[in-house]
Amino acid sequence: MKKKSYLDIYKYFKEKIIVGNLKPGEKLPSLRQISMKNELNATTVLKAYDLLEQEGYIFKILGKGSFVNKNRDFSINLDNKLILERASINKNQEENLIDFSKDEINFIKLINLDLKDIIIKILNLNNNIFEEENLKGSKNLREIIADYLENLDIFISSEEIAVSNSSQQSLNTILKLFFKKKGNITVVVSDPTKYKALNLFKERADVKGVHLLKDGWDFKNFENILKIKKIDFVYESFNYQNPSGIVWSDEKKEKLISLAEKYDFYIIEEDNDSNFYYFKKNPKPLKSFDRVGRERVFYIKDLAKCIHKQIKISYMIIPPMFREHLDLEILNLETTPENLTQKILEYLIKNFFYEENFTKIRNTIKIKYEYMIDRLKKIDDIKLMHNPGGGRSLWIKLNKNIDEKEFYYLCKKNGVSFLPGGLFYLDKRVDSKFRLSFVGLEIKEIGEGLNIIETILKNIKK
Repeated sequence: MKKKSYLDIYKYFKEKIIVGNLKPGEKLPSLRQISMKNELNATTVLKAYDLLEQEGYIFKILGKGSFVNKNRDFSINLDNKLILERASINKNQEENLIDFSKDEINFIKLINLDLKDIIIKILNLNNNIFEEENLKGSKNLREIIADYLENLDIFISSEEIAVSNSSQQSLNTILKLFFKKKGNITVVVSDPTKYKALNLFKERADVKGVHLLKDGWDFKNFENILKIKKIDFVYESFNYQNPSGIVWSDEKKEKLISLAEKYDFYIIEEDNDSNFYYFKKNPKPLKSFDRVGRERVFYIKDLAKCIHKQIKISYMIIPPMFREHLDLEILNLETTPENLTQKILEYLIKNFFYEENFTKIRNTIKIKYEYMIDRLKKIDDIKLMHNPGGGRSLWIKLNKNIDEKEFYYLCKKNGVSFLPGGLFYLDKRVDSKFRLSFVGLEIKEIGEGLNIIETILKNIKK
């Protein structure tokens, strides 16, 4: 039998604390007791207790022992560690994990293309593949994107488009534009909102949150903010909002544009999901409501999320008055993707971005969506917050009698991962919500994952 290590002791007590078997203020067994019981030396046990103390699970009182920390904030623990844990998952772990946090759509796989074949064709077609392109990206690619955007009622020139490596990089560039212009900035977001954007804003700006209703923001709440605070911009996904799945009504989109003109602020729209509607026609991006000559909308689309996670590419549309500042920031930050990546995207848009393929993909994802909805409705102690009819994720709430920390920990322990709701809120609140993405999983995996979730909920209630 394998001898226990200090990590085994650490994990044992960590689990006891998280699931509530050891209560705040309760004393842990002494080093001597644990050493004798597990046939370990006291130094090994001390190392485990030191690690528990470093992570805030316990505190020590000299001469009295170790105690469960009364002030332990588990939502902070999740916030600090979850993203790093997901980023460091290796291939073996991934194969044994049902990961409801993955929200990438593999366009290439879904229409039966081979990425290697595409790269070989591009290399054969281009002699200058490794030459530097324009600061804002390949002119040819930007023209193709501009033509494609006409399908979404967005009519712009290629000069208004800048290509970058990711939406997060685009957001960072836009933030720098506002710092150049104004110094301290204020941004308004939905509460909840996309956690990566929220973390970026909180580092650099004064962030205000607005309550979401079923058709968009609570404008009474928003206008109260506008009356007492000069804001610089708002950030939102208006179609299948991340994480709630809410689609803003056209009326509220138009009203937000009007308020931007009245109170002199700008809007950052991250529009990754408007193509993924499963029942009604596609919702219009906010950018399609922008007024020529009075542009207020920065438009961002993260194509890695829509095509293939290894094709790190995004693009943004910038209001005219910011274009020269943008060129300077791009020069400083070196945000332009590799030429090969741009050529891959150019090839895909030219040859495969047409309605027949998008219909095929939507129909494939729709089957997963309907299965998820149907299965979730049969699980006691879970409430579906919205039935959005599109997007990549569903926003779920647990019965208030279920402990969120215990539920999250037990799911993770049993091979099911998702994003807890606290990540998406300004105050990192614990309100028993979580986000389940379905696009990155097969039907069988979704069923197995939901079976595990249902079993855990039943066991918790017992």
